[in-house]
Amino acid sequence: MTSLRSAVHTCRMTELLRVALRAIGVVLPAAAILGVVELLGGGPDGDFDLFVGAILLSLLAAALWAGFDAQRVSTIRVLIRWVAVTIVVGGALALESTFVAPGGPSSERTSEAVSSSLFYGVPLLLAAGLGVLFGMASASANEQSRRRYDDTV
Repeated sequence: MTSLRSAVHTCRMTELLRVALRAIGVVLPAAAILGVVELLGGGPDGDFDLFVGAILLSLLAAALWAGFDAQRVSTIRVLIRWVAVTIVVGGALALESTFVAPGGPSSERTSEAVSSSLFYGVPLLLAAGLGVLFGMASASANEQSRRRYDDTV
């Protein structure tokens, strides 16, 4: 009984670490691009193209990683994992936007927190969903190919 509890606890901790790793890995490409541009003197004021490009790179990373997960793990587990990643990233952005404007009115900070978490969270969830769909399709195609090969041998 103790070993079963230990195994369940280890599985939970491993999954929490996977969620944390994916949350960091999804945000890192956008943060790296924006950080390098800032170190090089920054872009022009109001350069929304740079921001959108960084976000798109981050969403591409999420889609690729979710697709890779979907090839190796059950679909429901991958979906739960990526919903958790989206909640973690969206919550972190909400906290960040609250700390950036601490002197503003409470209702304004709350509104900014919700909008920033949704602004990034919804596309992140969609990108992960697309990645899961492509990963499932790829895993299914690989399985069919393997069966055909086994039938011919």
